Amino acid sequence: MRTQQTRHADVSLSSGDNHLTLASSTATYDSALELFGGRRIEATPSACGNQVLVALYESPPYDLEVAPMDFARLSINLAGVPVFGAIASSRSRNYNGRRYSLFYTPAGSDAHWSKPRHSRHCNIYFREDLIEELADGRTAQLSPDRPLLDVHVRGIKPWIDALELSIGEPGPFADDASLVLAHLIVAKLTCVPERHTPTLKAAALGRVREYVAEHLGETIRVAHLAALTDLSVGRFALCFQASTGVLPSRFVLSRRVEAAMGLLRDSPMPMAEVAVACGFSSQQHMATMMRRLVGVVPSSVRRRVRGTNA
Repeated sequence: MRTQQTRHADVSLSSGDNHLTLASSTATYDSALELFGGRRIEATPSACGNQVLVALYESPPYDLEVAPMDFARLSINLAGVPVFGAIASSRSRNYNGRRYSLFYTPAGSDAHWSKPRHSRHCNIYFREDLIEELADGRTAQLSPDRPLLDVHVRGIKPWIDALELSIGEPGPFADDASLVLAHLIVAKLTCVPERHTPTLKAAALGRVREYVAEHLGETIRVAHLAALTDLSVGRFALCFQASTGVLPSRFVLSRRVEAAMGLLRDSPMPMAEVAVACGFSSQQHMATMMRRLVGVVPSSVRRRVRGTNA
């Protein structure tokens, strides 16, 4: 059997560098993977105060050593591929590496991984203090100094599926959805299960609803909404979902679709102008989102109105 050559890549960054960012950390990981023909397919912009970044990768078989990095890294297997390796001082061993398997590398920890065939995975990079912020002082599975190896967590598979889809979609709507999903996945691993997630106060939720209604024609970032509640993006996403049952990005999208339906029914405004007025990037984007959320397209709404008026 042919033995793969192990290649080393120095992906460490000086913590004293004022320009240290999640994006630069991602670039160094990318370089390490590229030595084996792997590649980053997509990545969200670094946002939320340089707190979270998500990247999607594909790679042929590899035997990779990654030097310590300054940010924590949660890797999620998106293809079932056996894995051999270790994080930090743990002993190298074989792992099943099924789809949805989680591998967490704390900041400052080296890692060695070997995969025997083509693989696909997603990395969530984040600052370690996000763990403490989301857990509010008490952590569950995810701890700043404890690796996770081939862990499966109930309840997050739909979020992982949605994250994989949203990373590949263009535009700020998909970017915000990806970042919120990443926050929720990290939070699920961080928070103590029996603890009740607090909901937003009525006044704070009212400010969010009002802001969304008044700015539908503009780009609405989750960070904008979080600022209205004096919460970080991570805490806001958790509390908002606990209050409404939906993600902030899904709430904004639903309001855009509702507003578009109203304009299509009650005004003669051209469909392209309706799309712009409701914050969609194009008429096609509006049609796609309407079909996905309510099962109709703009032209069918217009036809119904004309048929009624006839």
